[in-house]
Amino acid sequence: MNLTRRQFALALAALPAGCAFQPLTPLRTTPAPAPAMPAALRPPALGQRWTYRKYNGFNSAVLATEIDEVIALEPRVVIRSRSDATPSVQEEHHQPWGQVLRDLSWDYVQTYEQALPLWPRDLTPGASSVHRTHYRIDGFSYRYWVTQHTTVGRWENITMAMGSLLALRIDHFIRIEHHDFSRLETLRRDTLWLVPEIGRWAAREVSGEYFVADTNGSFRGLEANHRWELMEWA
Repeated sequence: MNLTRRQFALALAALPAGCAFQPLTPLRTTPAPAPAMPAALRPPALGQRWTYRKYNGFNSAVLATEIDEVIALEPRVVIRSRSDATPSVQEEHHQPWGQVLRDLSWDYVQTYEQALPLWPRDLTPGASSVHRTHYRIDGFSYRYWVTQHTTVGRWENITMAMGSLLALRIDHFIRIEHHDFSRLETLRRDTLWLVPEIGRWAAREVSGEYFVADTNGSFRGLEANHRWELMEWA
């Protein structure tokens, strides 16, 4: 659900007296030196699984436990995603691995005409790239544009409930044409921490904002704010 700043403030005001509002604490990270010989990224294989806990960044609530499993390798890498919060099963598609064609991280599934990197082919810290394509939403024929700026950050030690992992930080800044035509602009920040030995990201954070104009002027709204943290992998 998307909230305007006013709606968000009213929702907070409606909380019972004495009810503490606690935004999700920042992910615990510390800078780490790059490994002398970085481990090769584990390639996808049938049956690989990652279990994540999904949090609401606004109030720290646990939203779901999600299990992602590789169920196909050709012609695309397909990850089946199951959640205890919904009976529906979704599929994330990559071609090749790390270049996503069907992304489940939005509140509506996006299918891209050309793949966008979850992690780029060049994993050198400081590397950056810009990608532009169009996407569609299931059940609709209209296509919308999307622009993604990707930057490979530093190596960091990240600490979660499962323990500490050495990860490479990757930041995306995204502008999209939204299917809600009243939006003047929609912006998103998507940060993930890639761990080579598990073959995927161990933590991921998404948040964003949008701007709408109406007869009373323009206002800013907030996109969903979520974090996924790895619980186990196989």
